[in-house]
Amino acid sequence: MPKVSVLLPVYNAEAFLALALASLLQQTQGDMAIIAIDDGSTDLSGAILDAAAEEDRRIRVIRRENRGLVATLNEALDLADSDDLARMDADDLAYPLRIEMQQRILDANAGLGLLGCNFDTILRPGLVLPAPPPILTRPGARAILGRFCTPLRHPTVMMRRSRIPEGMLRYDPAYPCAEDFDLFRRLGAVTGIAQTAAPHLAYRLHPGSVSVRQIGVQTQSHLRILEENLARHYPAAAGTGFVGLGDAVTAARVAAAAEMIRRLDAMTAAQPEAERAAFATGVTNSFYFLFALLRRSADHGLARDFVAAAGRWPSIRRRERLLLQADPVVPGLAGLGFPLSDWSAGLRHRLAAQPAGLRVPHHDQLLRRARRFEAAAR
Repeated sequence: MPKVSVLLPVYNAEAFLALALASLLQQTQGDMAIIAIDDGSTDLSGAILDAAAEEDRRIRVIRRENRGLVATLNEALDLADSDDLARMDADDLAYPLRIEMQQRILDANAGLGLLGCNFDTILRPGLVLPAPPPILTRPGARAILGRFCTPLRHPTVMMRRSRIPEGMLRYDPAYPCAEDFDLFRRLGAVTGIAQTAAPHLAYRLHPGSVSVRQIGVQTQSHLRILEENLARHYPAAAGTGFVGLGDAVTAARVAAAAEMIRRLDAMTAAQPEAERAAFATGVTNSFYFLFALLRRSADHGLARDFVAAAGRWPSIRRRERLLLQADPVVPGLAGLGFPLSDWSAGLRHRLAAQPAGLRVPHHDQLLRRARRFEAAAR
């Protein structure tokens, strides 16, 4: 039995899959199985998997018709026979120490069943934004955060099955595109959750990711989970009616969302001292999530009403604040100014980024191995 099983769902990932596989095969923890399920890909993903498996027998390839991510993840859980289960996406890069370090931390902390790692961000091929400083490192903080949003980046996690109650380690199809948010909130109630301070993965941003292609479905699932969590943990903030924003943006639903944020803000000071920072971070994350939803709707008047009614003007960027406040006087100003604001924020990220060759360990080796897989696939 391998010490760790890596769960790798694959769907039309030929652009980045070879690099992801190469990064897994360079792990310092070599005692592992990589369960790669090709979920009905129509590109070269299957051929790349076969090429990599031919070179390294630790890769187990399962190919079948498309069933979706949740079904694929649950199938991988059923196939895995290791106690330690690591998640990985087909477009990210695992750094060499990732698996080894996560296992060491789990070994040293008997109450810990779910462990993520900090991560760098791949802005585009060859350019990597370094990970932010770690936050919420206090024990129990990530479980509190998980009441408001996904407390860990899904492809960074390792789960120790023996520390999770029987039957709980399943992804629920009732929450499409937010299955990790649902799973982690449930696990946070029964086992410890933490994140390493050091980055051990590079997370890739690109237009083909689920969070971009399925943002509407993801938003609906996220809002449902958030309302369920509020009803369970903070009932005084539940029941305002904000969940309907996932279906349609209306003035009444925007007012309901602002009321929910106001109620939560009013509760912050009363939270136990050990939980207060995570609670406040979670509320702010929920505010940003809703504000981003309203910005996508392009109804800047409702976005302005939401920020004002929530009493959250200091929470948004100064440029955005000025644009929203000036828009009634100069109609259309926000619509013109927000793209420029986004471009400016993106530029700051690009200026802070580093060449992948400097940031990603053994980057040239990874590229050579990935190109070998791709050449064999063709």
